[in-house]
Formats: sequence, C-alpha cells, structure tokens
Amino acid sequence: MKLAIAAALSHHPKLLIMDEATSGLDPIMRDEMLDVFLDFVGDENHSILLSSHITSDLEKIADYITFIHHGRIILSETKDRLIYDYAILRCTERQFADLDKEDAVSYRMQGYQFDVLVDDRKRAERNYPDMVIDHASIDEIMLILIKGAGNDRSSEE
Repeated sequence: MKLAIAAALSHHPKLLIMDEATSGLDPIMRDEMLDVFLDFVGDENHSILLSSHITSDLEKIADYITFIHHGRIILSETKDRLIYDYAILRCTERQFADLDKEDAVSYRMQGYQFDVLVDDRKRAERNYPDMVIDHASIDEIMLILIKGAGNDRSSEE
C-alpha cells in the first residue's frame, strides 16, 4: 500500500481517489499513512476522495463524510457537524410516541429503548429535557442510518 501511494504521489496529482487505503495496515502504519494524507491535503490545491469503513481514519482526516448505502447517498455532512451537532436521544416507547418526528433523522429500536438520531443536539436538549441525550459517534450515526428507520434524508435536494 505504501508503494502504491508513493507511486500515485510521484505524479503530483491534484486529486487522489482511494478505496480502503488503510485497511489491512497495522495501527502504526495506518497512522503514518494518514499523516501522509494530511500533508498532501495541507496544500489547498490537493484533495483526497477516500472510501473507507474505518471511521477512526475518517475522524482524523476527513472534512466531509458521505454515507452511501446500496448505491444511494443517505447523508452527507461536514465531519465537525456530525461530531459536534448530531446526538442520540435515548427514550422509552412512550417518550418516542411524544417525539416530534421532524426532529428525528433516523431511529432504531434497541432492546426496550429507542435510539433517535437528531441533527441538532442543542435543540434536542431544549425540547426534550427529560430524555438522555448522548454524543453520537460516526459508527453510531452509520448504524442508525443503515439499520434504522424514519425520516429519509437522502440527497434528493
């Protein structure tokens, strides 16, 4: 993988398109490769389109994250918005019934509770003070979007 990336960079490209570029690498080598990618995009004239299921890599280097399921874009946001604004409401069936469904990006039944993905944590804290509101990791967002139900916010805009 290092050799392939070195060869790609030797042509001085403006855009690198990579699929699972760090998969199969040990954690130390993955971190080194991510540093190479960060150096590459440090110059505003360079970009990387990276397809990856390793969300920790995305959290380190991505500016934007797009979730694609069955060939369809189901959500595309800045990484910072996903990390800082999105949240998960943990609620009972009764609380879920009272929830304004417009607030839900998606939801998923987990045991005896509903996990509801919202895109505005502060609004959720104001509107639902009696519910548990947790930080949403990229993995959790992906799981609720893919395995959940609810409002379909695909890229039809």
